[in-house]
Amino acid sequence: MKITVQQFGTLPNGDNAMMYILENNNKMRVHITNLGGVITNMFVPDKNGDLADVVLGHKDFDTYVTNPAYFNALIGRNANRIANGELSIGDKTFSLEQNDGTNNLHSGKDGLHSRLFLSEVRTVGNIPALLLSHKMESLSDGFPGELTINVAYALTDDNALMIDYRAVSDEDTVINLTNHAYFNLAGHDSGNIHKHVMQIDADYFLPMDEKCLPNGEILKVEGTPFDFRTPKEIGKDIFSDYPQTKMVGGFDHNFVLGGGYDYRKVVTVSEPDSGRVMTVFTDLPGIQLYTSNMLDETLTYKDGAAYKKHQAFCLETQLFPNAVNMPWLASPIYHAGEEYITTTTYQFSIV
Repeated sequence: MKITVQQFGTLPNGDNAMMYILENNNKMRVHITNLGGVITNMFVPDKNGDLADVVLGHKDFDTYVTNPAYFNALIGRNANRIANGELSIGDKTFSLEQNDGTNNLHSGKDGLHSRLFLSEVRTVGNIPALLLSHKMESLSDGFPGELTINVAYALTDDNALMIDYRAVSDEDTVINLTNHAYFNLAGHDSGNIHKHVMQIDADYFLPMDEKCLPNGEILKVEGTPFDFRTPKEIGKDIFSDYPQTKMVGGFDHNFVLGGGYDYRKVVTVSEPDSGRVMTVFTDLPGIQLYTSNMLDETLTYKDGAAYKKHQAFCLETQLFPNAVNMPWLASPIYHAGEEYITTTTYQFSIV
């Protein structure tokens, strides 16, 4: 296992963004930049030992500076949506950027996806790890509190990419971090993900209103297109007339995972032609399944690829969307000095 480093690009203010290449002894290779913590490439072997890049991506550095689709970036300090761009903590109300209709989505343009992290390589338990750190000043993203964030990426020899998140604020604030990776296990330029077979350990999901916010209900997946408790093709119900899938043109919903806050296996996805399998482990209670319903088909992406609707799936482990306004959901508000600690792992194998 090793990590090498090279320059990725120069930001308008003159700061240099670096690219770190994590490689294990099975030829798996992950490219990560300290600009937004973005995974720009992830090369995974198939059943024949051939490598393919299984994450979508932009064609050049300049597009990653804005990263409009949040491709494979760290998201925070709050992942997902907050209604009306408004947050109340105690007796104080904070106005956030409304960048998704009237919602605040993924913390707005000044979220983690656009930040340049300090970075270093360190060996942790005999495994080389990329350590990213950043300090968000209070109100620089609209949220209160100076937030210190540390994220570690490590690639093991059993083809597991581990992401460890730690954060602490000097004021009460929201902390809800994730990675917005867009996966296609057949290869990023291989077409849609309809034949991928997915299983999610979730008996319930959160239905949405017309603004893509949880509508307050917690529904059983049984009898709906959201029932992934046994393996099924993603495409089986993606074009269903069920109101929730029809409203967004696929899936863009949060699932209530079994197991609470224990670190456990929550999702398995396989792709039949390549034989690649991805298993997701986390200690978080929710996961957002997004089937890339809104990709800009007019753009050219990396390797000259043209991405279309349903080109990828995202599995964003997280606390629940708009939970700051829904007290019956697990709260994402952490008190001053209270440490946020969580780990998510994406492990790859062959069937």
